[in-house]
Amino acid sequence: QIRAATATGIAHARCRRMPSRCARAFRAAISTGSNSGARSESDERRDAVRARLWRELARGRTGSVPRVMGPIVSEPRPDDGVVIDRLTLSPESRNEGSEHAVPVAVVRPHGDWDDALPIVAFLHGTGGDTEGLMPQLISIAARGYVAVGVDAPCHGRRLDPGSAAHVADGDDDERNNVEHPSKSSAEAPAAEGLGHGSGNSRERTFERYGAALVAAWRRGNIEGENGTGSGGNEGSRRGDARPFLFDGAWDALRALRFVTRGDEYGDLTDPARVGIGGISLGGMYAWLAGAADPGLVTGAVAPIVGVQHFAWGLVNDSWRARVDSLPPALFAAAAEELVGDPSAVDAGIVGAVYRRICPGLIDELDGPASLPLISPRPLLVVNGELDPRCPFPGLMNAVTETRAAYASVGKTSLFRTLVQRRTPHRCTPEMVDVVNRWFDETLRPARPDTALPTRGHLDPNTWIEL
Repeated sequence: QIRAATATGIAHARCRRMPSRCARAFRAAISTGSNSGARSESDERRDAVRARLWRELARGRTGSVPRVMGPIVSEPRPDDGVVIDRLTLSPESRNEGSEHAVPVAVVRPHGDWDDALPIVAFLHGTGGDTEGLMPQLISIAARGYVAVGVDAPCHGRRLDPGSAAHVADGDDDERNNVEHPSKSSAEAPAAEGLGHGSGNSRERTFERYGAALVAAWRRGNIEGENGTGSGGNEGSRRGDARPFLFDGAWDALRALRFVTRGDEYGDLTDPARVGIGGISLGGMYAWLAGAADPGLVTGAVAPIVGVQHFAWGLVNDSWRARVDSLPPALFAAAAEELVGDPSAVDAGIVGAVYRRICPGLIDELDGPASLPLISPRPLLVVNGELDPRCPFPGLMNAVTETRAAYASVGKTSLFRTLVQRRTPHRCTPEMVDVVNRWFDETLRPARPDTALPTRGHLDPNTWIEL
């Protein structure tokens, strides 16, 4: 049964204890810890990096609690023990177009709970969508979490801005139509494994995503002008949009802000236990969101095949695999503008693209500088040994700096890096399993799926721990 819901329609699943807003605000405040005493030069440097990251993600937006656009559509799944709520968050300001409306899925345990629940946002990779990750979101919620999925810019329901309405009409056939990316991504996983789209959905996504990226390149530094791409709302984004990494990370923070601080779910959730993870592109969103807002992402962070050192790849001729994961129209447009030849893509062109569409990505906000900002919260990095998009030496640069940050506050046990042997850029079932166990260890839901901790219980033939 699928039905449209309001805030009161969700009340039956709320925590019976119903903590007050003061109590929730207090927990959120103490979860960030105190910062008394003298501050070191490294503390001040990290503060400066975080402030820069926040500015680049926010682009002048305030980070207010989002409003829902239209109904919340609830789908009870009693056999799975969960309820799936699908909704869309309104753009943050009147100056933003409909492409900044954010499709979100909130998967919550069925029934009543005596205590507020931890939250985990889990985010898809390039070409995928939240519907393709629904089995994982259901698995998370069934263990006692509120699970949150967010469609990335130019992905999922954002390909068809009116597509949320059909769920409210109860039209399963339309929701699962082959033209909707959820079906193809769920039925035919891409070569990159779980969380990536394939076939028709990937082609449609790349067409719209490419148009948005080209628009960001061409108009990225011109405030108030619109992009020149075509192909629906996502092809005519505002000129200052940053659809590659920054807008997606900001959208994830908006979804978490809505779930933890809004009226609809605030009494069900525990703002002191908020985690975020994701796959590939979603893993990069998790890393950046966790680094940018420790007051919101208060719990564990777990990026899968996402952490890397972009600048190292440019200097060491290891940038091609990452470039090949993005729509080729972006780099062709940049090369044509800069050197007059759309095929002349080299490290210089790639660096220019990164600097314009993601300012700071290859210097102050790169992996070795921004990943340490997650300290001292629990952080698990999971990568593949043979991943050409996240090359091992560049990963090690980010890991080394992050380990030093955790050591400086005496929290080395809260940072771990696991590399799956003989694995390329792919999200494997083993990776998902270890991330699920990590969330259960650190966020402690009411009914964890496994009693075995990850430390000391991993097959050394499968994993390298750095």
